[in-house]
Amino acid sequence: MTDAGQTNLLNNWMGGYASPGGSYDEFLDEKGQPRPHWQSVSEHLGDLNQPRWERRERQLERLIRDNGITYNVYDAEDSSSRPWSMDMVPLALPQKEMESLEASLGQRAHLLNLILGDVYGRQTMLQGSKMHPYLVFSNPAFLRPCHGLLPPRQNHIQLYAADLARSPDGSWWVLSDRVEAASGLGYALENRMLMSRIFPKAIWQSDILSLQPFVQKFCQQIESLAATSSDQPNIALLTAGPKNETYFEQSFLARNLGYTLAEGEDLTVRSNRLYMKTIGGVQQVHGLLRRVDSPWVDPLELRNDSLLGVPGLVNTIRQRNVSLVNALGSGFVETPALLAFLPWFCRNYLGESLELPSVATWWCGQKHERQYVLENLDKLIVKPTFRQNGGATHFGPRLSSKEKQALIEQINKYPERYCGQEILSQATTPVFENGQLQPRHFLMRVFMVADENGWNMMPGGLVRYPASDDVMDVSMQRGGASKDAWIIREQDSEAGQRAVAHIHTERPVRRTHTDLPSRTADNLHWLGRYIERAESLARLQRTICNFLTEELGSETQRAIVPFLEQIIPPDESIDSLLDPETERLEFAAVEPFLTRSLFSKANPESLINNLHFIERAGAKVKERLSVDTWKRMQAFREIGDSYESKELSIFDDEVSIFLDDTLENLSIFVGNAYENMTRSQGWAFLQIGRRIERALAISSLLQASYSVAKPFDERLDSQLLYWADSSITYRRRYLNTMSSESVLDVLCFDTTNPRSLVYQISNLRELLATLPHASKGLRNTIDTLSLQLFSRIGLTTPESLMQQEPLARMKSVHDFFGDTFKNLLDLGSAIQQHYFAHTTNAATKKPNATIG
Repeated sequence: MTDAGQTNLLNNWMGGYASPGGSYDEFLDEKGQPRPHWQSVSEHLGDLNQPRWERRERQLERLIRDNGITYNVYDAEDSSSRPWSMDMVPLALPQKEMESLEASLGQRAHLLNLILGDVYGRQTMLQGSKMHPYLVFSNPAFLRPCHGLLPPRQNHIQLYAADLARSPDGSWWVLSDRVEAASGLGYALENRMLMSRIFPKAIWQSDILSLQPFVQKFCQQIESLAATSSDQPNIALLTAGPKNETYFEQSFLARNLGYTLAEGEDLTVRSNRLYMKTIGGVQQVHGLLRRVDSPWVDPLELRNDSLLGVPGLVNTIRQRNVSLVNALGSGFVETPALLAFLPWFCRNYLGESLELPSVATWWCGQKHERQYVLENLDKLIVKPTFRQNGGATHFGPRLSSKEKQALIEQINKYPERYCGQEILSQATTPVFENGQLQPRHFLMRVFMVADENGWNMMPGGLVRYPASDDVMDVSMQRGGASKDAWIIREQDSEAGQRAVAHIHTERPVRRTHTDLPSRTADNLHWLGRYIERAESLARLQRTICNFLTEELGSETQRAIVPFLEQIIPPDESIDSLLDPETERLEFAAVEPFLTRSLFSKANPESLINNLHFIERAGAKVKERLSVDTWKRMQAFREIGDSYESKELSIFDDEVSIFLDDTLENLSIFVGNAYENMTRSQGWAFLQIGRRIERALAISSLLQASYSVAKPFDERLDSQLLYWADSSITYRRRYLNTMSSESVLDVLCFDTTNPRSLVYQISNLRELLATLPHASKGLRNTIDTLSLQLFSRIGLTTPESLMQQEPLARMKSVHDFFGDTFKNLLDLGSAIQQHYFAHTTNAATKKPNATIG
């Protein structure tokens, strides 16, 4: 392509874009001309030539990977997560159109609130035969224990979402209402953040409405509801955990809204109040942003097989001691068959026509409607009456004769279980694929939040489109992709709407950190331990590789034996790897152990597995980590995946690269955490895990090195210094004179060396003093073990260990490091029992959500 042809590349793409007939196109009007509100967007994006566009594509892919934006796919063989997919061409809509949608959907949300209030209240619709009893009492979304539960301000729905599609005449239709645990808000916000990184100038100059004022109103509403039971409410976001398909979004919202991400195991109910189990005891929770479906939140009154909920939560709500967004049982209005009755309800209960129509729906539980569905099966979608019952959705035009006949038999046999819906010819929007713009059908999920003045719509949304043109169901589970929605400001609108409103609060300044959930502390602790395990093992392997490279031809290789003892399985003897006469290694026998400790997935202690453990532990505390720190987690996954189960020789260049990459990323992670994490209790548990694990590694290696009857040669001392990255420190003090006593002093007793044993124990003692148990005045097991460690190393010297008589030296070294090793293990167990065991000072909880 020539330079001239690259100048306005996107404009050229748009010039070649053609909308399909028979449907509304968002970009081109009926005359094939770009719609007015697309002008600024196409102008700014059209300035990009092909290299600059491709560079932004690579930037987008990198941002998605580094930020860990994923979507868990349940139907994958391993139920794995896949990277989020987003198109760089936005959907542009005029501000007036969104304002019209806001008014229409506000009416709809108000109507749904009225229906929920009646169904869970006086039930006049049932008593007056205005609603069929089957749609209520056979509906799994109707929760009998919630009857009579009146939510704050009489509104079951505080956050409302709707899936919209545009018909051929340009009018919007509602395909479904989402109020149970509406997902997508976090992904919509993340899409905007991504677009602001790759097209900052285009967003500003195109005058796109900001999403932040909506986010602020959303937070204000949640906090105002929780404030009814406390002036300083404690709010948590209830999640089903990392296996939930939208866990990234839940973690993203918790981190950006400042709420605690909690699973069912983190919560408990006591005296009809909801509490979170924290390391400092239990703390009352006043508000829950619920991302788990209602039936699963309380195994005591709802589903008794649920492991996601909190026993007693329903009664806590009944006593008005906690507020939920949205209220339990809200999913009742998501029933597809209910769409058929909304126009009638609106006319008779609001005295108005339904401003934004639903997709035409016929419930087969009615005789005439059933007949219509059966006669027009080729033109309809047939869905289960209740979404929660599962069951397949049948696309009439694609059914074979046999499938159609089987469906007809089922409808005639169980008519109340099915409803038919019209197949809309959905609008199309430009999607950039294979180097050009192509029209693709789409759905847009919009979000609204209630306040005292009505309903406020987010000026944007989550736009989704299918993986290919022949796919009728738009679903992220089936490979769909997303894009950002840009609402173009009208020229006469208030410019101040761009700014984020300031929220005035009367809350005092707080610097306490006692709200750390026990589970989060546990995961941070083990994250620190896995990091140190990986680093120690990588340094061990690098030391062994360097030694073998340099000393393979030496008369003896006995000096590397203590390092090998750290990685061979406990049931293997080192004697089988060493020739007893020449003290040379049997390399053919040694190498399988070395590669197994690096790359074997079957070996739980391998370096590859430790990298995966780091990534998994980090994923559970993602909301506690900065974006830059999280990038290292992604790096660990990529390194682990790229080398997993590889068959390499220990002398291959790839092994050296693997070890260097691992150590580099571990160092970056530790540095990012050091610079970005506040010195809270979460930081303390992360560092305690690191210090315990590093002290264990030092104790084990020094015990193996010096508690032997026949001393090793000075090459062992050099390798120990290399392993501990302390060679420069040693040589600055002692030049080239090697002495085991001096090496032991540097690696064990030097308080200024961050890789010495005394440094780890001193740091541990300081960190333990910041934990809640230390402020209670009474000494417990943690304090006792810490004091034993500190006293032992403080009263010991290199000279007292490295005695002249071999057996005395062997015993003193063995006992000192053996006792230290045992104390460290006991200390780890004591911390686990006191803070992570979830016994007396604990709680229980979990949630669920999905993008349909």
